[in-house]
Amino acid sequence: MKPILSLLLLALTTLPPTGISWATEIDGKWGLGVNVGSLFSSGAEASIERGVSNGTAWIFDVSASQSRDKRDLTESSRNPDTTITGTSKFEGINIIVGPRLRKFTRPESSFSPYWDTYTHFVDYYSLQSYPDQAYGHRQVGGEIGFAMGVEYFSTRWPFSVGAHTNVAKLTVSRVSDNSSYSSPYGGRSQASSGTAFSSVIAFNPSLQVRVYF
Repeated sequence: MKPILSLLLLALTTLPPTGISWATEIDGKWGLGVNVGSLFSSGAEASIERGVSNGTAWIFDVSASQSRDKRDLTESSRNPDTTITGTSKFEGINIIVGPRLRKFTRPESSFSPYWDTYTHFVDYYSLQSYPDQAYGHRQVGGEIGFAMGVEYFSTRWPFSVGAHTNVAKLTVSRVSDNSSYSSPYGGRSQASSGTAFSSVIAFNPSLQVRVYF
């Protein structure tokens, strides 16, 4: 199903021009966009927009997520015969913020394809612990990418609905990991750090609602 949706999005961005329909003009207006969910999974994202012309908008993206998991844990071993009780914990925080430039290909129409370029700051942290061991991970860096979509502007109200997908992304980040282990007979710890590079080319369509004022 995913390839079909990707092909549909490509087809929508290459439709022939239609007549002028007096769509909502974004020039000089502020906007607020909310990602109402991926076509395959939900997500919490928002963006603040500023139209600098009918065909161009600057956007500031904000995406933040937090997760926590705490459980009671019992570990038993036979050699030697020991039982360890305690809790297992997991917590993670992911923050992505940064600017985006959007160019509409048919700003005079109520239905216009667009393309984006963006630069984001990325910060991810996770910590997982057990009664006798713990693991920590931190990743801080940046990403640049290209995206595209189509936006339908209401001809009566100052809002729009868009189908959006990222297309290509390059991420460079500083990564650090640490772990520790303890027992009645001693313990050990380990730490590592370095630079990570990753590139992605993929379609992940999502639906977005945008309001202009």
